[in-house]
Amino acid sequence: MKTQILFGLVIMFITTLSAQENRTSADPEDGHGLEDMIQNPIANMVSIPINYNLSISDKNSNIVNFQPVLPIQLSKKWLLVTRTIIPFINVPSQSGYTNGVGNVTFLGAITPANKGSFTWGAGPAIMLPTGIKGLGYEKFSIGPSVVALKQNNGFTYGLLLQNFFSVAGPSDVGDVNYLYTQVILSKKLNKGWYVYSSPNITADWNAASDKQWTIPLGAGAGKLITHNRYLPINVKAGLFKYVAHPTDADWLIQAQATFILKSK
Repeated sequence: MKTQILFGLVIMFITTLSAQENRTSADPEDGHGLEDMIQNPIANMVSIPINYNLSISDKNSNIVNFQPVLPIQLSKKWLLVTRTIIPFINVPSQSGYTNGVGNVTFLGAITPANKGSFTWGAGPAIMLPTGIKGLGYEKFSIGPSVVALKQNNGFTYGLLLQNFFSVAGPSDVGDVNYLYTQVILSKKLNKGWYVYSSPNITADWNAASDKQWTIPLGAGAGKLITHNRYLPINVKAGLFKYVAHPTDADWLIQAQATFILKSK
């Protein structure tokens, strides 16, 4: 386990060092330009990210997340950013594979409308069961969600944190106490390129101690494509090593395309 953790940390360290540029002062556009906004999960930007996750083991798991983001202007000072995640799942089961829609999650984060190099937001997170056994929790759950990030000198670093607690559902299934975090770390390069290491780390607090955590460590690269000014696209891909996982999965391959419909 210690060797795997060291392996992941070394990857992130080397990737960050290789991305250094000779910049000595903050960019006046930190937090405002489109290259910064694509790294901000609560930016004032209408977008449709489509994210693919392949967990490699004896029997691979496939998840495609459709996650539209819609900001709503509440006032001159405040913005409500909504993000809905709809996962289409293909995972191993006792009878072969189970397919269907997993738990649908919704985030409503209230954040300052005029963002600078530092951004924060907070609001409720909701998780809806779809009724398909084996594809997620079976109880309706809610919880708090907070996000904070800093953008300076081409770097973006921050954290999104959520914890879901079950409030309704069948009495014959277990309660939900589920932590979801997204580490936010990226470095801008030239011509729209960037490197990143933004793993999603989760914990099922009600599971056995050796099956609680899912921790992938690794890195990837991406590019903002703006040739078509009416539909900019952000594409990225990364490779991660699981240092903890409730199954025997070893590696995670991620790929994502984000279609940017409108930004301010």
